[in-house]
Amino acid sequence: MTQDEISALCVDQVAEILRIAKDKVDVSTKFTRLGLDSAMTVYLLMELEDRLNLELSPETFYDHPTIAELSAYLAEMVAARAGQPAVAR
Repeated sequence: MTQDEISALCVDQVAEILRIAKDKVDVSTKFTRLGLDSAMTVYLLMELEDRLNLELSPETFYDHPTIAELSAYLAEMVAARAGQPAVAR
């Protein structure tokens, strides 16, 4: 899965969690500024773990506080698991 695909997945999930339109989700805005609280972040974490078949920790969201940063990190993890270089775009 590419960074763009993961970013789109994150946007979809955040929009669904916050019950807002996808075009209202700015990938460069911090999760806290978007309105995600800790319970919502845990739900997002569980969805991403399930969809990407990865194991993540809550600290992942603090280390990568925007969708843009998180999707780049997750794309690297997915690529490393597959033994391939990450595809940014």
